[in-house]
Amino acid sequence: MMKKTFAVLTALAMGLTLSLSAGAAEQSISQLHGKQWPVSKDGYVTKQACKQCHGDYDKLAKMTENLDPNPHHSHLGDVNCTDCHKPDLAKPQIVCNDCHKFTIRKKAAAAAK
Repeated sequence: MMKKTFAVLTALAMGLTLSLSAGAAEQSISQLHGKQWPVSKDGYVTKQACKQCHGDYDKLAKMTENLDPNPHHSHLGDVNCTDCHKPDLAKPQIVCNDCHKFTIRKKAAAAAK
Protein backbone atom coordinates (compact mmCIF):
# COMPACT_ATOMS: atom_id res chain seq x y z
CA MET A 1 0.00 0.00 0.00
CA MET A 2 2.81 2.42 0.88
CA LYS A 3 4.59 1.84 -2.45
CA LYS A 4 1.35 2.40 -4.38
CA THR A 5 0.69 5.62 -2.46
CA PHE A 6 4.23 6.85 -3.13
CA ALA A 7 3.85 6.12 -6.85
CA VAL A 8 0.62 8.10 -7.04
CA LEU A 9 2.11 11.02 -5.10
CA THR A 10 5.17 11.04 -7.35
CA ALA A 11 2.92 11.23 -10.40
CA LEU A 12 1.07 14.14 -8.87
CA ALA A 13 4.30 15.92 -8.10
CA MET A 14 5.26 15.61 -11.74
CA GLY A 15 2.11 17.41 -12.83
CA LEU A 16 0.31 14.22 -13.74
CA THR A 17 2.63 13.68 -16.69
CA LEU A 18 3.05 10.01 -15.90
CA SER A 19 0.53 7.62 -17.36
CA LEU A 20 -2.14 6.80 -14.88
CA SER A 21 -5.10 4.54 -15.41
CA ALA A 22 -8.17 6.28 -16.80
CA GLY A 23 -9.99 5.97 -13.47
CA ALA A 24 -7.09 7.34 -11.43
CA ALA A 25 -6.51 10.25 -13.82
CA GLU A 26 -10.11 11.38 -13.28
CA GLN A 27 -9.73 11.52 -9.50
CA SER A 28 -9.05 14.77 -7.72
CA ILE A 29 -5.87 15.17 -5.73
CA SER A 30 -7.74 14.95 -2.43
CA GLN A 31 -9.37 11.70 -3.62
CA LEU A 32 -5.98 10.25 -4.56
CA HIS A 33 -4.53 11.25 -1.21
CA GLY A 34 -7.51 9.76 0.61
CA LYS A 35 -7.04 9.67 4.37
CA GLN A 36 -3.48 10.95 3.92
CA TRP A 37 -4.72 14.36 2.71
CA PRO A 38 -3.04 16.85 5.06
CA VAL A 39 -5.48 19.26 6.66
CA SER A 40 -4.34 22.03 8.94
CA LYS A 41 -6.24 23.43 11.89
CA ASP A 42 -8.17 25.96 9.78
CA GLY A 43 -8.93 23.45 6.98
CA TYR A 44 -6.32 24.65 4.50
CA VAL A 45 -3.36 22.61 3.38
CA THR A 46 -0.04 24.36 3.88
CA LYS A 47 3.03 23.98 1.69
CA GLN A 48 4.91 22.79 4.77
CA ALA A 49 2.47 19.87 5.03
CA CYS A 50 3.03 19.02 1.35
CA LYS A 51 6.81 19.24 1.75
CA GLN A 52 6.80 16.65 4.53
CA CYS A 53 6.01 13.95 1.95
CA HIS A 54 6.92 15.48 -1.41
CA GLY A 55 10.09 17.35 -0.43
CA ASP A 56 11.13 20.93 -1.05
CA TYR A 57 11.06 22.79 -4.37
CA ASP A 58 14.68 21.87 -5.18
CA LYS A 59 13.78 18.18 -4.93
CA LEU A 60 10.57 18.66 -6.91
CA ALA A 61 12.42 20.66 -9.60
CA LYS A 62 14.84 17.74 -10.01
CA MET A 63 11.91 15.32 -10.30
CA THR A 64 10.34 17.47 -13.04
CA GLU A 65 13.51 18.53 -14.84
CA ASN A 66 12.33 16.67 -17.96
CA LEU A 67 9.45 19.17 -18.32
CA ASP A 68 9.63 22.40 -20.28
CA PRO A 69 9.15 24.75 -18.61
CA ASN A 70 9.87 23.12 -15.27
CA PRO A 71 6.81 23.93 -13.13
CA HIS A 72 8.77 23.60 -9.88
CA HIS A 73 11.55 25.98 -10.91
CA SER A 74 10.03 29.44 -11.03
CA HIS A 75 10.91 33.07 -10.51
CA LEU A 76 7.91 33.11 -8.16
CA GLY A 77 9.91 31.08 -5.67
CA ASP A 78 8.38 28.90 -3.00
CA VAL A 79 4.67 29.34 -3.87
CA ASN A 80 1.87 27.53 -2.09
CA CYS A 81 1.38 24.09 -3.61
CA THR A 82 -2.37 24.65 -3.79
CA ASP A 83 -1.80 27.64 -6.09
CA CYS A 84 -1.42 25.01 -8.84
CA HIS A 85 -2.58 21.76 -7.25
CA LYS A 86 -6.26 22.33 -6.42
CA PRO A 87 -7.64 19.63 -4.12
CA ASP A 88 -10.86 19.23 -6.13
CA LEU A 89 -9.17 18.94 -9.56
CA ALA A 90 -7.27 16.05 -11.14
CA LYS A 91 -4.90 18.25 -13.17
CA PRO A 92 -2.85 21.19 -11.92
CA GLN A 93 -3.91 24.71 -12.85
CA ILE A 94 -0.54 26.31 -13.56
CA VAL A 95 -0.37 29.63 -11.69
CA CYS A 96 2.33 30.77 -14.14
CA ASN A 97 -0.38 31.04 -16.79
CA ASP A 98 -1.91 33.98 -14.94
CA CYS A 99 0.79 36.00 -16.74
CA HIS A 100 2.28 33.54 -19.27
CA LYS A 101 0.79 31.09 -21.76
CA PHE A 102 2.84 27.98 -21.04
CA THR A 103 2.06 24.49 -22.24
CA ILE A 104 4.13 22.15 -20.13
CA ARG A 105 5.56 19.29 -22.16
CA LYS A 106 8.24 16.68 -21.79
CA LYS A 107 11.50 18.14 -23.14
CA ALA A 108 11.77 15.58 -25.94
CA ALA A 109 8.27 16.51 -27.13
CA ALA A 110 9.01 20.22 -26.81
CA ALA A 111 12.24 19.88 -28.82
CA ALA A 112 10.45 17.99 -31.60
CA LYS A 113 8.07 20.91 -32.24
